[in-house]
Amino acid sequence: MPNHIVKTKEAHDFLALVPQLVGFTPENSVVLVAFRGNRTCGALRFNLPATDVPVKLQRGIATSLIGTLCKIPGVDAVVPVVYTSDAVSGHPGLPHKRFADTLVKRAELSGFLVRDALCVASDAWGSYLDPRCPAAGHPLSQITASPVNAGLSEERRGCLATVTSGTELPRIDLAMKERVGAQYRRLQKGFGPTGPGPALVSMIGEVVDPVELAEVALGWEVSALTGADAAALLYLVQGPGSRDQVMVQFAFGREVGAEAHAANLRYWGLQRLTGLTMDHIVALDLLAEAQLSREAGDDAEPGVDHDAGFGSEARDRRRGLRVGDLMLGNTPVRPDPDRCERAIDLLKTVVAMAPRAARPAPLCMLAWLSWALGRGSVAGIFLDQALTIDPGYSMAQLLETLLGSGHLPEWAFQVPFEDE
Repeated sequence: MPNHIVKTKEAHDFLALVPQLVGFTPENSVVLVAFRGNRTCGALRFNLPATDVPVKLQRGIATSLIGTLCKIPGVDAVVPVVYTSDAVSGHPGLPHKRFADTLVKRAELSGFLVRDALCVASDAWGSYLDPRCPAAGHPLSQITASPVNAGLSEERRGCLATVTSGTELPRIDLAMKERVGAQYRRLQKGFGPTGPGPALVSMIGEVVDPVELAEVALGWEVSALTGADAAALLYLVQGPGSRDQVMVQFAFGREVGAEAHAANLRYWGLQRLTGLTMDHIVALDLLAEAQLSREAGDDAEPGVDHDAGFGSEARDRRRGLRVGDLMLGNTPVRPDPDRCERAIDLLKTVVAMAPRAARPAPLCMLAWLSWALGRGSVAGIFLDQALTIDPGYSMAQLLETLLGSGHLPEWAFQVPFEDE
């Protein structure tokens, strides 16, 4: 996608640009707008801490946020923007000034130029760094009337709603829901209540390539999705291995799906031999891989195949770990945004059609795909829905830990193209 350059001379014009940078209108948030030279190169949104948070904790939060900013290559300046539902009129100064001041100091200590620090409150906007800022702030109408907004296309303007805009499910008529539910229950009765197990996957693999199935599903026309197809995909993703294969394949492509499926076949073989759960086997495998990595360790020489002495089993573990690294974002390899968007549209429709008890798996997939695209807040909403239905769902618990830690995928900090 080519660069779209928008020049802003006034602070209120810059504030009109910020929602375009993050893709929605922030609420009770702090956005760090990063600069590389005179151009913005990213925008990171975080939840705004409450005003009654102790000073020491606010300092820790500010340090963590600026630390995240440090991971973006080439960033040399920043503008923190606080979005709050508080009113300027209810404060002696701009709301959240203490936290904003802490952010500015942490940014400067880290070597960043702080171009400005702004606040958008419920009744006005202002600059924390401008001593001439009126006590009542500036009118919000300056932002809405900015020529930056006038330059937005209708399609782009429609996307700039609140953070929850990406979580609405399509409306599905009752008859379709009943058809999907009936077909889904037939699949449960015929093949097992908790999704495809090892025997079923092996049987399917002899007739239809499950990797090809995922590719076909991604190409379905969502508006014409049949009840049978929706039920089949819904049932497929109930199994943890199949769910993860489809999820990473949706994001990264056929080759990654094939690697995930190969790892699943090996895991399922171990499951039959040991009687352990899939999650337990995967956890043990990753621990073994970590040990192998430590043994190969820092003495690794460039160009040497350190898998050669470990045999095919170790190579399989390394391949499985690469898939795991993709799921955890521990790699600079970027997901394909077009595939992710198509998958999100498909899965939202499937969730809307699905019986309530079958929704946690596709909701977790939606959460992960949203997180992979940098929409952590949207991911959290999908995740909350999954946990409301099944608080013990293991994938939801894992994602809750991942999102709750503030962990961002490594690919979020990569430079996709060189500035011209």
